[in-house]
Amino acid sequence: MHAFDRLSPTEQHALALDGLIWRSGSLHHHLADPPLLPERAEILRRRLPEWATVAGITAGWLWTGLGRPEPFDLIAPSTPALSPLVRNQWRPRSPRRNPASTTRIKGLQVLSRAATASDLLLCRGDDDVVASQLYQLTEPKSLQEMARAALPGRGHARQDRVRQRVSRVRQWWSDYPVVTR
Repeated sequence: MHAFDRLSPTEQHALALDGLIWRSGSLHHHLADPPLLPERAEILRRRLPEWATVAGITAGWLWTGLGRPEPFDLIAPSTPALSPLVRNQWRPRSPRRNPASTTRIKGLQVLSRAATASDLLLCRGDDDVVASQLYQLTEPKSLQEMARAALPGRGHARQDRVRQRVSRVRQWWSDYPVVTR
């Protein structure tokens, strides 16, 4: 525990405005520089409940550092079922089955990089943020395969969302081919 954890939110906000700590929404880090992957995992682990599997834009932020992790996108285990109070507080997605591919980083359960990219195609959130995360997490061939797998059996709105996100990433790849990922 760092000394800044004992400060009030107002004091933390003042330190962030002074550039002495990093802050994004309700998350903060004791260094002024944006956190790296292990530090982002530690920040989320301290804030999120232990039952949660991090998914969607939150997992995309963890892997890439792009966008914001909030509102938190969490997957709840199907068994044991969460209490109504917990479901109301966190509003997790409850899977019909356990997520296919997960990993642990600093004790935080998160979708793997590939599973995160697949989840980003369909998750809620801003298309530019999702596309920037997909730009970092995928390659052209893998993105095409994920998009093909995500399209069948979805409603028109979800199909449009997938197509829009994929076309945006493809456009960025053609406009900025030498950007290191």
